[in-house]
Amino acid sequence: MSFSIELHFDEKSNLIIRNMWKKLRERGISAYMDQYGGFPHIALAVFDDIDILEMERLIEKVAENESMFTVKMPSLGIFPSNENVLFLSPAASATLINLHAKLHRTLKDTEGKWEYYLPDFWVPHCTLGMNIPKSKLHDALDAIVEDYKPLDVRIETIQLVEFNPVKLVKSFKLHSRAE
Repeated sequence: MSFSIELHFDEKSNLIIRNMWKKLRERGISAYMDQYGGFPHIALAVFDDIDILEMERLIEKVAENESMFTVKMPSLGIFPSNENVLFLSPAASATLINLHAKLHRTLKDTEGKWEYYLPDFWVPHCTLGMNIPKSKLHDALDAIVEDYKPLDVRIETIQLVEFNPVKLVKSFKLHSRAE
């Protein structure tokens, strides 16, 4: 099994993003995100295998001093590959980058990290569609762009998730604060 450490959003943002997933599925472009059982998120780290109890302890150490924060999602992007991933691209705020770096410092001795999520390689993103045929990439962009408005997404929790299939292992609520 694989595991990810993810930032999860407020309910309003979840609904908006799930509607984007649904639109891509209904248009026959990509059903992956709408059907895989997960939640809209920004992944901070992914692992092939872990000691779950140790990972929970490390995540709690990071989360205990973190507050909820807002991330702006002003743009879209594509990872061109065999999987052709369409995603929302969050603005790389200092809060987001610092949280990612802090987590990876805490996880420095943990093995099995996926390279794409390491600090010097990570591209923060919220996946909208995966396994999009090259011939449908333009259609995917058109579907999302036609009524897209930049989002202000509130980050409320850090979650440890097992996949595939998707299973929430543990959720760590971030502290409330006035922004």
